[in-house]
Amino acid sequence: MEQLPNQPKTNKAFTLIELLVVIGILGVFAVIAYPNVTKWINEREVKAEAYKAAGFLKEIKSTISSGQYGMLQAALQTDVQVYTMSNENYANTYKKLTSTSSLKRNNSCSYRQSGTSRKTNLETIKFPSSGSDYNVHISPSRTVVCMTKDGMLNYSGNQTETDPETRKTVAVFTICSKGNTTQGSCTFRARQDNMYKVTIDKNINTKIYRLKNKNTWVKIDG
Repeated sequence: MEQLPNQPKTNKAFTLIELLVVIGILGVFAVIAYPNVTKWINEREVKAEAYKAAGFLKEIKSTISSGQYGMLQAALQTDVQVYTMSNENYANTYKKLTSTSSLKRNNSCSYRQSGTSRKTNLETIKFPSSGSDYNVHISPSRTVVCMTKDGMLNYSGNQTETDPETRKTVAVFTICSKGNTTQGSCTFRARQDNMYKVTIDKNINTKIYRLKNKNTWVKIDG
């Protein structure tokens, strides 16, 4: 039987030049894609924190609506704190005709107000400034939301603005990414990537906004 001539072997391995080309393409892709991926991750983290804050306030609003407490104070800060006032203390401070309290006169509250007690079981969120869960900065460093069945009391330390839809004054809680801000540079007047804000009106209704193109606040919820 006639034997076929030896067939040349096909070399299917990559040449050094081909490997260098692939590595170069991957390097270019990494340089272009990495900033966008990082920005996307940072924005997701900030957005999640904004929804977390709004959800927490809705839970607290439900608690005060139950009538269990006369006033409930939620301090949005790195270590979120919640204080409650009994119905009796609330009536004596805000409803009693003979009360001469400036808090009654101004329909306001103060942080860790006299007559309140801390309720750690209601402190279900936090905004840590260190550790593995440290993702965002907040502004102001403390936003105090004092809730009653009649609505929200005034707190002088809150940042406020006018709601563009209702033209009413609302409290503003701003959240920035730690990736491109510091605690000092994160303010509701800053214009940075990955910024969100939660607004709270007198009826403790919340809205969530995202800063688009470092210029315009766009409502995404509420």
